[in-house]
Amino acid sequence: MPRETIRRGRAAVACCLMLDGRAARVQGHFSLSFNKYSLSLGPAPRSVWGAVSADRDLELRQLRTFVAVARHRSFTRAADDLHIAQQAVSQQIKALERSLGVALLRRSSRRVDLTAEGAVFLADCRRVLTAADRATRRVKAAARGEAGTVHLCYTLTTVWDTIPRLLARIAERHPQLRVEAREVFGGDIPDLLLAEGCDLAVAPMTAYPRGFRRRIIRREPLCVAVSETDALAGSKRVDLARLRNRRFEVWPREMAPGFYDTVVGACRDAGFEPALDENAAGNMVWGYLARGRGVALINSSLAEQLPRGVTLIELAPPGAVLTYEAVWQRGDIPAIDRVLDVAAQLAGEQNW
Repeated sequence: MPRETIRRGRAAVACCLMLDGRAARVQGHFSLSFNKYSLSLGPAPRSVWGAVSADRDLELRQLRTFVAVARHRSFTRAADDLHIAQQAVSQQIKALERSLGVALLRRSSRRVDLTAEGAVFLADCRRVLTAADRATRRVKAAARGEAGTVHLCYTLTTVWDTIPRLLARIAERHPQLRVEAREVFGGDIPDLLLAEGCDLAVAPMTAYPRGFRRRIIRREPLCVAVSETDALAGSKRVDLARLRNRRFEVWPREMAPGFYDTVVGACRDAGFEPALDENAAGNMVWGYLARGRGVALINSSLAEQLPRGVTLIELAPPGAVLTYEAVWQRGDIPAIDRVLDVAAQLAGEQNW
């Protein structure tokens, strides 16, 4: 093994222990992985182990001071750069060298140079400080709600337009904020929020337990979905009251309370109690509609995602609207505020 490698290896032991654990003590010996070599450095003097245990108390300010001196090759210029007294720079460097048990700098009346040991330590110091700065930025961003993870639940009605636009805008504005999103039944949202299975939900407006927080993020017109063979299929608009004698395909309230309440409420506002298909659930609804078994009220953003055999007709004024809410239960998640900010911005831009 080259002599220079051995010399640098011995000097780097204390540094490695502090910074990334590449040196270890095994049965009273030092061992070190250095580049492609594996080096056993023999029994360690008691004084060395004292220094190594002490370096656990090294502070980031000492590392920053050392890096500044190494960069400027001057205590005076380093002090100016750090906005501290030159005496404080000297004291920190001496304390650092004493803690490590090695000389990091060679001082002369004209300049300051790195020792071989100092050069090894400098590279690792820069990595440590970069990581510390990154960690500081991330934790501050997390405190602002701009980093971290938010768990979002949403229902089927939001799948085709609302949620994709929301997620895309969050990724654009807050790239460090990760959103873990999943589709759920609206009826499961209260339990998920209470059990902290999700942080925030987006679903059609409905009643929630006391203490839940809510904010409207979108209002979307409803249309009438019918079979392409239905007598109304060619109509541009239809009055909801004309459907009083038709069967309505709508999911049970326990699955989709907000959507159910909206559909039933719109029919009642039009002067009739809707006849509901008791067998309507899941994707069976689309099959029933295509075969002409019944009709449905559907949010207009589904227009480009309709299955074969189904068409949409606009509702004549006053029409009906599906209102989406953001719902949450905990108040200690800053990321929720950022999601709501993005939703409000989208609503303004898209005239939601």
